[in-house]
Amino acid sequence: MSEPRHNFKQRFNQSFEHRVKCALKIALVITCLTPTISACANSSSNLNNLPSDLITETTRPIVIASSDFELPVTDKSNSKLPVTVESADKKTVTITDTSRIIVLNDAIAEIVISLGFLKNIIGRDATTTIEALKPIPKVSSGHDVSAESVLALSPTLVIGDTRSGPPEAIQQLRGAGVSILLAPEVWQLKEIAPRITLIAKALGVVKSGAKLLDETQSKIDQALAQSTAKKINPRVAFLYVRGTASVFLLGGKGSGADEMIRSAGGIDVGTDLGLASFTPLTTEAIVKANPAIIIVLSLGLKSVGGIDGLLALPGIAQTPAAKTRSVISIDDDLLFSFGPRTGSLIVRLAQSFDTLTTATT
Repeated sequence: MSEPRHNFKQRFNQSFEHRVKCALKIALVITCLTPTISACANSSSNLNNLPSDLITETTRPIVIASSDFELPVTDKSNSKLPVTVESADKKTVTITDTSRIIVLNDAIAEIVISLGFLKNIIGRDATTTIEALKPIPKVSSGHDVSAESVLALSPTLVIGDTRSGPPEAIQQLRGAGVSILLAPEVWQLKEIAPRITLIAKALGVVKSGAKLLDETQSKIDQALAQSTAKKINPRVAFLYVRGTASVFLLGGKGSGADEMIRSAGGIDVGTDLGLASFTPLTTEAIVKANPAIIIVLSLGLKSVGGIDGLLALPGIAQTPAAKTRSVISIDDDLLFSFGPRTGSLIVRLAQSFDTLTTATT
């Protein structure tokens, strides 16, 4: 199962679509055996993007957008180069120049920008959707990096993570003398620190990295303290949906969403039921999960026709979440960034849980 799991990860965004391909393959098999949910394309409702303290009972879904959260930027210090670091794929990488950087996903880009290197970024992969990088050339088709496109930009450093690929392109680029650093994947709060530390070291700004890490951890600790103090622990389901591709998955342990739900004071229903990171969504599974709140990625919600289309899906319509229209839509590049904005996101997510729970009691 290790190879399908690897392929699965190559499909999900920002950090996350890479983790779906394996589940999609499993879903195709299960579809032949058991009925699964299919999309209902109803007209979407208006998506209001309001701070949680302005959200009313009728505002559905609650929208949490990337644009609500500014990236913190540390004072950029002069890079102390050369440096030699160990990449997450066990390769030794020596970096002598950080003037021309290519980033290969949103989470990596956030850290590079927060360390003060925005102006040094000259390329990105197609999954990197941070607003500040939209004018920057793309070096991939979907998730597949083009070695030729990378080489055309003459980068001095390429930073991705262990999902970046295909492996042949990474090997070709290294063979051409390009410094490529692959950071570890992050799906838990405790894994944030090593990634920030590694990238800061690779950029030659260890002190700035320590400062960014302190600020990031402080915000996370404060957010966790606030959410822990709350007495309400709603049952929350994370659904990965792509209506245009008839893909419907229920998140479970190890999805990344489970960590965010738990951190914000909720109970991840997939984990509670002992489900794997992603399980094909069936009527039986979602009814048994009995979520009071549903979290969905913004592009996924759009793909099923908005909140009305989502709540009309078989099984989902029978949940407490559907009856109260308790849906939270989070931008694809934000929920799984696991970086400088994570503490603020936990606070907003906890506020949203509180708003929806209070409105229905």
